[in-house]
Amino acid sequence: MDDRDHPTPPGRRRAAERLTPPARLELTRRPGNGPDASLLGDLAGALVVELGCGSGHNLAHLTTHGARCVGVDSNPVKIHRARTLYGHLPRLQFRHESAADCLRGLRPGSVDACLSIFGAFSFIDPRPLLAAVAIALRPGGRLLIVLRADDRHDYITVLTRR
Repeated sequence: MDDRDHPTPPGRRRAAERLTPPARLELTRRPGNGPDASLLGDLAGALVVELGCGSGHNLAHLTTHGARCVGVDSNPVKIHRARTLYGHLPRLQFRHESAADCLRGLRPGSVDACLSIFGAFSFIDPRPLLAAVAIALRPGGRLLIVLRADDRHDYITVLTRR
């Protein structure tokens, strides 16, 4: 989720502030609906990379499950906002770079879960990104992709690395 999901009323500007992690992982455009973080399995000590992290809300939540999280976004404004909101949290870092470049910079087989919640897989050619994910994920690691199906429905897909 980002500012498009909770727009600021006209004439008002949202102040950037440190936030506490959200109470739940939001995988759909309808907050409170859809699966929760248990879809990703045990996250204690897991390395989770979000490809197109936006404001970082979902990764902030996953840190409450003990995950070490890396958020990557090609938009510098979103990375700045994520760092402002959640940069104070331990086990959470944000990177301004392409999703594929971030994954290629990690040790092969070191990632436990990759997320793209209306993220990188929504905007770029998926082939090079899938190749980078396949190398970065450990055997048994999960790739979670959420895409818009239409104006009211979303697709949630979870793939497991062999």
